[in-house]
Amino acid sequence: MSDGRVHAGFTDLSPVTRNRARLPGGLGRIRLIFTVCAMFAAAQFIVPLVARLALNGGRVWPTDDEHSLWGSAIDDRVLSVPAWLTVATGAVGMAAALVYLLRGRSAVGADAPYVSLVSLLLFGGFPWAIAALDADPTGIIRTPGPEGYPIGWHWVLTPLAAVVLIVGIVASVRSGAAARRRREAGRALRASARDRRQDGA
Repeated sequence: MSDGRVHAGFTDLSPVTRNRARLPGGLGRIRLIFTVCAMFAAAQFIVPLVARLALNGGRVWPTDDEHSLWGSAIDDRVLSVPAWLTVATGAVGMAAALVYLLRGRSAVGADAPYVSLVSLLLFGGFPWAIAALDADPTGIIRTPGPEGYPIGWHWVLTPLAAVVLIVGIVASVRSGAAARRRREAGRALRASARDRRQDGA
């Protein structure tokens, strides 16, 4: 997927448009849903993180102490992210990623590493950090250390990110193999045309 466009990371598809000229069928719409979910997933951690540093006396995690230079201006619970929101975001985002990779096949193979790794980071990794922002007495997983506390249920769908990664790897490998076959076929055609010209001479 390289045609002189400016790259955003390691894909040259725009993350905020439907890329109609380059993605057949409804693939552009599906990819846009995935990207919006990915950005929303990132915001669910980054926004509370920054807000807690600024408005909660620098207390990000439950075990942190309030900063000595400024106090808390807002209650922790106001800056919490409900587990259902993170789970729903991950479910829609990873479903969109899987549909995009499975329907697109070799057409989206060059974009597969981007989709797979973004899924792994934002839908597989970030929910753990979001879950640890607040102690949850119903949680079954605790943070390490003597001051460990049970975390929320934001992480329940994170194993699906591994499925997206595997599907993405398969799509990328198949796309690479198809591209090699096309290059070899092109070289064979050029060699055949060259031989015919030489025979005609």
